[in-house]
Amino acid sequence: MQTAFTRVISLRIAAAATAALLAFTLGGCTAVPNPPDQQSPTVQPSPAFVPALERFSGLILDAGAPSVFIQIKSRIGEWSKAAGVRSLENQEPVRLTDQVHIGDVTNAMVAVSVMKLVEEGKVRLDDPITQYLPELEKVIRLPGPVSVRSLLNHQSGMPDYWETLLGTTPMREVLDKRLSHEERLAVAATRPWERQGVFKYSGSNYAALALLVERLRGREIGEVLHTEIAAPLGLQDTLMAGSDPGPQKMAHGYVLLGGNQADVTLPAIHDGAADHGMISTVPDLNIFFAALAQGKLLKASTVVEMYTLNQVNKEEEYGLGLQQRYDACSNNYYFGHVGDVPGYETVALISTDGSRQVAMAVALPPASPPSGFNQLVLDMLDAALESLNHAC
Repeated sequence: MQTAFTRVISLRIAAAATAALLAFTLGGCTAVPNPPDQQSPTVQPSPAFVPALERFSGLILDAGAPSVFIQIKSRIGEWSKAAGVRSLENQEPVRLTDQVHIGDVTNAMVAVSVMKLVEEGKVRLDDPITQYLPELEKVIRLPGPVSVRSLLNHQSGMPDYWETLLGTTPMREVLDKRLSHEERLAVAATRPWERQGVFKYSGSNYAALALLVERLRGREIGEVLHTEIAAPLGLQDTLMAGSDPGPQKMAHGYVLLGGNQADVTLPAIHDGAADHGMISTVPDLNIFFAALAQGKLLKASTVVEMYTLNQVNKEEEYGLGLQQRYDACSNNYYFGHVGDVPGYETVALISTDGSRQVAMAVALPPASPPSGFNQLVLDMLDAALESLNHAC
């Protein structure tokens, strides 16, 4: 449910975005001025993609966000911003390389590991998951064949364990739970399945995929993601929550629980979670998605398959672990993912040709966590898309 706070932020951002778009349309790009006299310093105009990001960061900080992190890269320039404090207790200024929970962006990384298995011929997307994990039936009763593909694109109908937990347990207790993949699925098993073949986001899908990866790789999912993604790309600040050693420079996140402010920087519920457990930085996220676009992690044809939408998922713009958005610059697409967990939100997008990309993360203004998807992440997404479409 959208809160009054998110409605206010949404309206302010929408109004600012409309004004900026009108100015851009009427005025066009700002020309670089002639070199000034030697007595005065050269002042370069801000790139056209900066205002949308500045507006968003200003609004969210004014609303009480402890910190915001942004990095955009394009052929016409790069820009980054880190503003706020690492924690409300010590007021230490943040740096761009501070770590945050990336939430559901974890899906994209797990999907890469699954698609590596597909490229190696160890998994076929349309095979039933029980062909590789026959014991899954003992954890959560399946209504029929459930394909690997349907888990990746959230069309399996598997109940969402997170939604189930929030429906039965106070948020404070949910955050304190440390669950295995099997335990997450056992929670989901207490609810009936949704209709198969229809998009319905469920973190349970990625708990099942984590079991698949762990079975075929013989290692825990966090270790697999480190070996296959973080280590080869030099992502020193990217790791699974609960890994040892843990994060060294986290930006703290906060929520209100029972009207009291609570620090949710390292809650147990994230440990090992294949749907939302990864910790990273905005520079690391940009490196990850750039590597994906450049074919450094998977074949180019595999990446296209991941962000291509089937007929059912077109409305939700969700492929195989990647979300797709329209690219007004090239009449093509951006791909990436958004993340939403208590206290944090993340957006990471890149154009299909790799020429423009942005990663954004926010430690949210302390508020009571919504029972479902936090609509504020859509404001981040709008700001990201506006900036990318001004970076042609």
